[in-house]
Amino acid sequence: MRLRLPFFGLVLFSILLGSTPSNLDSLKTGLNFLRWKKIDVELNQFQYGQTYNSIVSVSFIDSTEYLIESNQQNIFISENRIKTFNKNSKQLIIDERLPEDQDIFSIISGDLSGISISNKRNENGLITFSFEMKDFEMKGNISVNNENWHFDNVVVDFDKDNWMEVQIQSWQILRGNYSFSEFGNDAEEVIDLRE
Repeated sequence: MRLRLPFFGLVLFSILLGSTPSNLDSLKTGLNFLRWKKIDVELNQFQYGQTYNSIVSVSFIDSTEYLIESNQQNIFISENRIKTFNKNSKQLIIDERLPEDQDIFSIISGDLSGISISNKRNENGLITFSFEMKDFEMKGNISVNNENWHFDNVVVDFDKDNWMEVQIQSWQILRGNYSFSEFGNDAEEVIDLRE
């Protein structure tokens, strides 16, 4: 009887240890919270000695569609299709990107394919990871809330002269209809770069 109790304890511990989600799985689950949410973010970008700062809204429709809205333009991404509507010129540009291409907002929405994470650390109520995407030569840090793994901020270092930081300001439940095919129908000029 004495031998059975430690043996069962070891088996139970092995089962629990084996079912623990990896950091990457936990990060993806936490980031998936943003689906069907509209977030306001502060976007800071440094390019070749110039710093840019703006507030943009991002509506995450699902895992493959999101709408980025700023004062100057709206960008709708649906899988590998992109539509950019310039609010001042009323011009719509339609383009495509490679199917495996990712940007900072696809990462924030939980698309972590091709990403490796390391150097997990707890900092002021946030869990911060270093990440790297070797295919795109992109690396940086991503931070999530310590309690629920929801997105807080990400910093991407493209190279020593180019970096970008996105910091969440607020979020709300996404309301209304979002249709990629209807986006930009009121444009006065359409430029299709796919042709």
